[in-house]
This record gives sequence, C-alpha cells and structure tokens, in this order.
Amino acid sequence: MIVSGIGRDAYKRPRTISAVSPFRYPGGKGFLAPFLAQHMAEIGVPMTVFAEPFAGGAGSALRLLKDGLVESLILNDLDIRVYSAWRAMLRENERFQERLSTIEPDLATWNACRETVERASSEYSFELGFATFFINRTSRAGIIVGSGPIGGYNQDGKWRLDARFYKDTMLKRIDWLGKNSSRIEITHRNALEFLEWSVKHYSVNSTFYFIDPPYVAAGSRLYFNSMEEADHRALASRLHSGDVKHWLLTYDRSDLVADLYENSDLYQLEVPYSLGTSRNEREFLVASNAIGI
Repeated sequence: MIVSGIGRDAYKRPRTISAVSPFRYPGGKGFLAPFLAQHMAEIGVPMTVFAEPFAGGAGSALRLLKDGLVESLILNDLDIRVYSAWRAMLRENERFQERLSTIEPDLATWNACRETVERASSEYSFELGFATFFINRTSRAGIIVGSGPIGGYNQDGKWRLDARFYKDTMLKRIDWLGKNSSRIEITHRNALEFLEWSVKHYSVNSTFYFIDPPYVAAGSRLYFNSMEEADHRALASRLHSGDVKHWLLTYDRSDLVADLYENSDLYQLEVPYSLGTSRNEREFLVASNAIGI
C-alpha cells in the first residue's frame, strides 16, 4: 500500500556533514545516513552491524561508521569491478594511495583505464580496482561502463576530465578507509547468496540491512549486473520470509515493485540525481519495521 511520502527534512543532510565515500554514484543514497540512523534508533535494539547487499558507493554505510553509529560494515557487490575497487582500497590501501598520488588525470590515462575495465575478468585484480575508481571519478555521471569522459573526447565541453577528480580529498577518504579497514568486510556474492551467508555469520537481531537494488526500469543501462524480473521477485520473497529481520529497501517507482510489496507500506522518497542533468526523482522506500514520520 502506498502511503504518504517522507518529507525532505527527515533525510536532509546538514551542510556541515561531508561525504565519506570515494565514489560518485547517480542516485546514490549517502544523503539518507541521518534518516537511517534515526530509523535504527527507533527500532529499540542496538544495530551494531550495517550491511549492504548492493554496496555501490556505500555512502550511507561509511557515514554511519565514521559517526560511530555502527561498529562494523559488510559491503557486498556482485560487479567484479566495484568489488575490486573496494578490495583494493581496503586491503591494498598504501599501494592504492601511492598510485592515486602519482597518476595524471588525462585522456591517455582515461583510455587505458577504460580498456582495463572493459576487459575485466571474473577475478579480483588491483589494476581493475584502481581503473574502476578512476573511471568513476572522471566519467560522465560516474557511470563505469558505457559513458564517456567528462568534457568529451575532445575535451571541449564546459568541464574537463579532472572536474570531479579531487586528488587531495580522495586521498584523505581512502586513507580513512585504510585506517578503518578492520571494521569493514567486503564480499563478492549474488545478493540472495549474500543474505543467506550473512544471516548465518552475523546476529540477525543486531544487523541492519540497507538494500538498494538495481532499478527495475533502467537497471541494464546503469548497472553491469542488472536484475531480471525473476531476481526482483526472489529478493522480495526472501525479505518477506522474515529471515532478514531488520531492513530498509529503496527502489525506483514501478508497477512491479508496487506489486511485490503490496502488503507493505510503500513510502515515496525524493532522491536527487545528477545523471545528465540535476533533478529530483521519486522512489519507493519499504521497511521491515514501522517508520516513525
């Protein structure tokens, strides 16, 4: 059942809070960190672990960890590119920082990184992880596969390739990741396999899941590992089973999502996007626990 929307004041990020994630993501949910913190507090049971089956840029997760609102994170991503970037930053942190500090953000580097990303195998590699990060920071809207460089191939656009490549800022964020890597577990699984694995290894009573799946309508365009209708239905079935106790789910507005969660309260959420042009879109938000608004 679709209920009233959640007002922007409920998740408006204070201007004094800066981003923590080194990634750029169109429609990223980092702005939801204060709302998630409030929602977890209202559950009444301390949530010590914060898990994301579709980590992406993990903006909210990192913000909650940095603010001391959770003790540890479990970040999962099926895309070998995104997983490799996280693993490289967390497990080969000094090497990653050294590469970042010396690299030149130019078209030659962009083309070399694009080739590495496009030739990705199914195995982790540091080079793939760094190339993914570089392409994310220097491509239009942060899209890793299928987008061109900021400023265009002739660099004659309004912006240049390095417009979002804030080297000093990125080094500080990645250094922080390295210093907190013992509190962040990174996995590479299908989302359903991740849910099955995590409920066996972590307490369901103190683990909160923030689930932000690929979009139903534009998933194949924005994500390398998009989901078919059967996958969306399988995810809904797993969440409805009750095995995962505390969770919050965000989705693009679609008839399929409305059907899958027709017996749940579907809140409408306004999400800022920067894909092509800056705009706000409305999405669905579903939670396992009642939302106090």
